[in-house]
Amino acid sequence: MRFNTSKLTSRKEIIGDWTQNINYTTNSFKITGLEDRKLIYEIENFGNIYFFRENGTVEERIKINKVELESFDSRLSRENKTIETNRRDCNLKLKVNVNVKGDSGLGGRYISRPITLTVYRGDGNKSSGIKIETTLELNVIRRLKVSTTPMDLGVGVQGQRVSSSQGTHGYLKVEGEPNKRINISYPKEIKIFNRKGKGSLKVNISSPELERKDDENYTTKLSRYGDRKILFMGEVVDTKKAPPGKYSGELKIKVRYD
Repeated sequence: MRFNTSKLTSRKEIIGDWTQNINYTTNSFKITGLEDRKLIYEIENFGNIYFFRENGTVEERIKINKVELESFDSRLSRENKTIETNRRDCNLKLKVNVNVKGDSGLGGRYISRPITLTVYRGDGNKSSGIKIETTLELNVIRRLKVSTTPMDLGVGVQGQRVSSSQGTHGYLKVEGEPNKRINISYPKEIKIFNRKGKGSLKVNISSPELERKDDENYTTKLSRYGDRKILFMGEVVDTKKAPPGKYSGELKIKVRYD
């Protein structure tokens, strides 16, 4: 039997302030040169069900629940721990379920001890088998926090353009994981309405500080301190038919990690 690598690493990234189950699935790996169509396998993590911080201390809030072997071209018996195939090779992968107990104190990179999969011939001779070690990595990042400063288009004269340059630009403040890229979605145009219920105006929205991805999706990067203040500008081009009065509206902005 031959195997093209002996070590695997599977990585995930989560926001860790609520309890959740995380499913890891490794890349498929191939065992070739099979002389025996029936194989036996063992999965061991030697009692190390918890993840560890990078400094080596155990983190009991992150725990391995279940480890299973899967194959799309062979028959597995989880009860008997056997693999049967009609080919001279087989493709396998590990699926691991991990429980994360939600806590705002979680943060940074966590690593499991290696999970060892041993596959050997059906005659029970382990000396001819192979071992694959899989390490799980979990990066826990901060939840995004968002606050806004309202935009004010100032006072305008009917028939003339009005913009936030005459009043106050709007600002979006985002706090989260340092140096992470975030995705920001907002409409290029909104409506504001006369508070007396008569008439509306179209407001063009722009933010010169963001990198455009498509029509409504933009991206930027949080600072090394984990924050970013983003300017939003508004402009009304056509006020010819606008009834006099005060206008107000809502600009909906969606923020997520990229």
